[in-house]
Amino acid sequence: MKKLALLACSLFVLTTVAQAKEVVRPVTSSKEVMREPVTSSKEVVNEPVVLEEVVPVVSKPWGYIGLRGGWDFWGEYGSFSNDDDNNNESSRFGLSKKTEDFGGEIALEAYKYWDYIDLGLGVAYQQHMERKTYDGFSGAEYNSVPLYLTAKYKINYWDWPVSPYLKANIGYSFNFNSKDYNTPTGNFGTKVDDGLYWAAGLGWEYESFNVDFLYGVNYAKTKVNNLGNEDKFNNDYQRVTVSVGYNFNIW
Repeated sequence: MKKLALLACSLFVLTTVAQAKEVVRPVTSSKEVMREPVTSSKEVVNEPVVLEEVVPVVSKPWGYIGLRGGWDFWGEYGSFSNDDDNNNESSRFGLSKKTEDFGGEIALEAYKYWDYIDLGLGVAYQQHMERKTYDGFSGAEYNSVPLYLTAKYKINYWDWPVSPYLKANIGYSFNFNSKDYNTPTGNFGTKVDDGLYWAAGLGWEYESFNVDFLYGVNYAKTKVNNLGNEDKFNNDYQRVTVSVGYNFNIW
């Protein structure tokens, strides 16, 4: 009886353990892990790239050299007379102030750029007009080479294609090639002194081309060898000159 009881108890225990194993299952978390793609909270904004045009910077030239040629369309000399009325053109022994034929000049000028003013140096060869013959008297002309300071004041405040300017020259005139004093009875030798030179006027500039209208004076005294006596008179040459020029930039 005891063996049967023990066997019965053993079978009961085994049956209970087997049932317990069937009930016990692996425990998993009740919360499912959801894996979603992680994105940044800040959105990346792709802005359009603006390509700026690169403009080459062209520096302004340091200055320029101007070459010009001009024509005297009006000119006048100082008068000379060996009687009491030195300024009377109808004097029997006088020289006329009036001129004729050709007069002109060739000039070379070098300028430095500033904001509105160009400053520079100039040199010119000037062939003056011939004096008119009056009552058989003529001569006492001369030519000049002035060395001068020059300035242009540009007055183009409105960006016009043609730029107007005021111009002035001042310097020293080297006078030479003095002509004889011609009279009905003979010719007399002359000498001419050097003197002051100045000119002023206006002009217009278009790109590298320019046109000047200048009133100018070369101061001179002429000595006339009159049969051993030396007569001296003011023989200034004044005129109005129109000239055309071209500028060459200096880099």
